Amino acid sequence: MWGSGVPVFLAAALGFFLLQDGPSRMMAFAARPLLVSFLSEPGAETGGSDVLRMASGVQPLSSFLEKEEASLVQAEDDPCYLAALEDENGSGGGAAAVEGILAAGPDGSLGTAGENGAVPNPGETGDGETSSEGNGETQGVAGESGAAAGEAVLAGAAVGPATEIRGTVYTAEQLSDFEFVKKNFFYVHKSTTVYPEQLDAEVLLGTDLTLPESDEPQVLLFHTHGSEGFSDSVEGDPDMTVVGVGNYLAQLLSEQYGIKVIHNTEVFPYSDSYSMALDMLKKTLAEYPSIQVTIDLHRDSGGHEVVDINGKPTAPIMLFNGMCQTPEGPLEDVENPYLAENLAFNFQMKMKAEAYYPGLTLRTFLKAYRYNQHVLPRATLVEVGTENNTYEEAKNAMEPLADILYKVLRGK
Repeated sequence: MWGSGVPVFLAAALGFFLLQDGPSRMMAFAARPLLVSFLSEPGAETGGSDVLRMASGVQPLSSFLEKEEASLVQAEDDPCYLAALEDENGSGGGAAAVEGILAAGPDGSLGTAGENGAVPNPGETGDGETSSEGNGETQGVAGESGAAAGEAVLAGAAVGPATEIRGTVYTAEQLSDFEFVKKNFFYVHKSTTVYPEQLDAEVLLGTDLTLPESDEPQVLLFHTHGSEGFSDSVEGDPDMTVVGVGNYLAQLLSEQYGIKVIHNTEVFPYSDSYSMALDMLKKTLAEYPSIQVTIDLHRDSGGHEVVDINGKPTAPIMLFNGMCQTPEGPLEDVENPYLAENLAFNFQMKMKAEAYYPGLTLRTFLKAYRYNQHVLPRATLVEVGTENNTYEEAKNAMEPLADILYKVLRGK
């Protein structure tokens, strides 16, 4: 196979050395570069270099990270969309449809409705207190017209509140099962954990997160990673990035649903984005005390998934919660007094999506830190599509997202 007996002899000799300890093993490892050319067979599934690597027990860093990359290093600061899709439990489409969707009654009771230890990246935790000057010029109040909820005022917009339950519905018995809820509605990253009391569906759905109608801004929409674009984005054009998608969401909420929005369009330096976003949040919330909701809109990374929503190709969305805890326990100096309300806010939106827009949402992603969600009870991080989705697919996702937000915030 190798054209002569010399390489065979060398391989046998090397095998002897590999079985030894101490200096002999080191000699074998040092000899690898000289022998790879003899032992590697181009096109073979396992060349000589792989045989040597496995026999010597010396694993290159790249192969080690293939197994443990989630706990050692992450290429993206955003939640791991691809990992969620490839997880053995499925792609997050939800459980099989059953009769009855769990709903919270006026008293918070359950009922049915309808017929049918990781190492974080620097700057990732959102817990830094790095000071930055908030750029007020990038903020604008959307919704000065104060349009009545449900009134179609967007030119040519075929959008509005969904009234027919077309998706998955669940029984109170199913949603009282912690394992069922965790498996079907959440992706728990290995950096964190979640406890049954944190995913008590009766408590999550019974939490009152409704807001009364108001002429004041109630929502702050922003982008910790505002430079994220899509497959057809034009470099240098912010209207073709996640910021442009956010413009459409702000317009829908204000003009279609009568919920006034302040949209901050700052693009923060990626390495310190969460700290700078936190500084902006503090300044804006102090300036506009009427704000009760923060939405951090991102674009994720991964494959190319598209779902049909109202006849439009639509990028899936994924809701995200920072848990402020690892499997070993709570993180020191990383607290979120509103963690329970944050979880409830996302869970209520997830249930609305499951009922009215099947296939729109992936499982809600849970990760160790807090991602600036400690500023308000109604704080969420939303991932829309990936770099492989088109701008239009991501923009289309804002129509059902606006309706879901409206349903939760107005108790519809």
